[in-house]
Amino acid sequence: MSVTQPPTDAPFGLQPNVAAGLAYLLGIIGGIIMLVGGGTNKFVKWSAAQSITMWGIYIVLYFVLIFVGAMTHGVTMLLVPIVMLLWFILWIWTFVTGFQGKEVRLPVIAGITESIFKSAM
Repeated sequence: MSVTQPPTDAPFGLQPNVAAGLAYLLGIIGGIIMLVGGGTNKFVKWSAAQSITMWGIYIVLYFVLIFVGAMTHGVTMLLVPIVMLLWFILWIWTFVTGFQGKEVRLPVIAGITESIFKSAM
C-alpha cells in the first residue's frame, strides 16, 4: 500500500504558505502568476489578489508623488523616500507572514482587493 500526499490545491503543486509567500515576494508579477496558476486555495488566492492590489497602489502612488513633486517644484519630494521605506517594510511583513501561513488583511488595501477581485476568489 502506498501513501500519497493529498493535493494542496495551490498553484503548481506548492504548499499554500509557499505559494502565498511567493505571491507577495515577487510583487505584482508573483500575484498574477499565483492568481491564475490554477489553484483553488482561498488563502493563496487572497494573498495573490492582495499582492496585485498592493503593488498596483504603490505604482500609482509613486507616479502621483513624482508628478505632484514636479508640479510643485519638489515640495512633496520628501514624501517619496518615506513612502518607499514604509512600502518596503509592508512588503517584508506581508511576504514573511505569507510564508508563515498567516492571512494578512491590510486595512485599506483589503477593502479595495475585495471589491476588485470578488469574482476571482
